[in-house]
Amino acid sequence: MAVPCVRCPVRATSVLTYDHAGAEAYLDDARGNEASYEGLTLCETHAHRFSPPRGWQLVDRRTKDVRLFNDVGGH
Repeated sequence: MAVPCVRCPVRATSVLTYDHAGAEAYLDDARGNEASYEGLTLCETHAHRFSPPRGWQLVDRRTKDVRLFNDVGGH
């Protein structure tokens, strides 16, 4: 059974988890059984929009070639 995004009714494609001690946030591929463990389920749109708290690092461990930011202006 498909799990919806926590922000909208669209099917989740990613799971967001945190390591508070390490100040890291992780994006992983949704596998369909996300209701059975901790983490926030996000659709592709909301996963792209996510930004970690200030001072934290986002580790994108999804297998798809997903870019969270476009390289605009050569920066």
